[in-house]
Amino acid sequence: MAEKTVEELSVRISQDDMKGFVSLRRPADDQKYDFDMIMSKIAAKGLRYGVKEDVVREMIEGEQYNHERLVAVGTPSKDGIDGFFQLNFNLDFNTKPTIRPDGSVDYWSIHVVEIVEEGQVIAIYHEPVAGSNGMGVSGKMLIAKRGRPLPPLAGKGFTRSEDGKLYVADITGKIEKTGNRIQISPVYEVYGNVDLKTGNIDFRGDVLIHGNVLTGAEIRATGTVTIDGIVEAARIEAEKDIVLRGGVLGKGRAFIYSKSNISAKFIEYATVKAEGFLEASSALDCNIEIYDKVLMNSLNSAVVGGHIYAARGAEIYNCGNESEMRTEIQVGMDKVMGAEVVTLQNIVREKQAMIDKLNIGLKQFEEMAIEKGVDISSDERRVGLLRARIATQAELAQAKEKLSYYDTIIESSKGATVCIMNNVHAGVNVTIDNITAIVKDTQHSVQFILREGKVIMIPVEY
Repeated sequence: MAEKTVEELSVRISQDDMKGFVSLRRPADDQKYDFDMIMSKIAAKGLRYGVKEDVVREMIEGEQYNHERLVAVGTPSKDGIDGFFQLNFNLDFNTKPTIRPDGSVDYWSIHVVEIVEEGQVIAIYHEPVAGSNGMGVSGKMLIAKRGRPLPPLAGKGFTRSEDGKLYVADITGKIEKTGNRIQISPVYEVYGNVDLKTGNIDFRGDVLIHGNVLTGAEIRATGTVTIDGIVEAARIEAEKDIVLRGGVLGKGRAFIYSKSNISAKFIEYATVKAEGFLEASSALDCNIEIYDKVLMNSLNSAVVGGHIYAARGAEIYNCGNESEMRTEIQVGMDKVMGAEVVTLQNIVREKQAMIDKLNIGLKQFEEMAIEKGVDISSDERRVGLLRARIATQAELAQAKEKLSYYDTIIESSKGATVCIMNNVHAGVNVTIDNITAIVKDTQHSVQFILREGKVIMIPVEY
């Protein structure tokens, strides 16, 4: 057999180095290929791993010429799997209700508190899985990504098993996760009504009421408040969200306040204040003050009577009624807030001027001490000036913080509008930045905007 040169076969390697192909040229009639020599030539051309000898023999013995065959397959690397925590609680919070297909609102869909039970496995740690390296057909090792472990979960209210894999709740309460930290906090939960007999609730945390809150009762919470039943002429205050799944029958004496958002099925004859948004299906003869938006835009929702202030704007389905009951909707800049800003600005100037004077007095004491070479650290007059400066600085900081808060609201209220999705009846007054328009005839699907110093109506565009 005559020896064949390397030029009489071709080798092709795929771009990912996972496949190798060989093509043999047709030899002269009196010549044959030698298996060992072909294998040597294939290796010399860079194909060094995963070569299938049976395929090469088949090509030679079957005289498969000028036809490319797959003769080598690499071994892919298999990346490791990082360690991970399987969490056995819901972190998918929903602060706004969902709209049903028929246009009604499902206030039971609001999810602001996740409760776990004592003894519940809240998390399971899964160890990382090691990876395995691969090899390309060219003989180059393919390095796999190794699985990395995770640090243990930190926090309070749970116990970690000795092997570090199970996390079990120590108490029944609200669970929260921030980064790598889990905290389970006590929750005040009432399975029934809250009234004067059960007593008022003042709780550092979240409050859950699975009944009604009756007339005269008071609930205060540093967390959220969720009430499944009706709220009567009661007082509800929370630093976080308030969810009123059953609505409010306030009898003209209910007071609801949240430093965050409020969601309610309906609100009647109540005073409502929130530093976030308000979402409800209806409001009847209420006094409402909201520093974000008022959203009562679900199908057939309505605002009838009372006064609503929403700094960033209002979206309402129906407003007013055919009896022309006086209904006031106000958005944007508020006179009262504007006056408060002016007052705070004056307070800031006064407090700063007082601090400047106190600093002058303290400097005079220091100069006297240097001049006379005496110790003034315990001088009652100097101590009095220091105390006065500390108190004034605290008052200045408080005024500046409140002023900054109002400035943020005023800035966010620019361009606020009132959008009425369906009907707005005569008797409705709409005020934007303290400029009022009175609706004299029923209008349909309009938006109230401020233009050139006047509140005008334009068609709502869907």
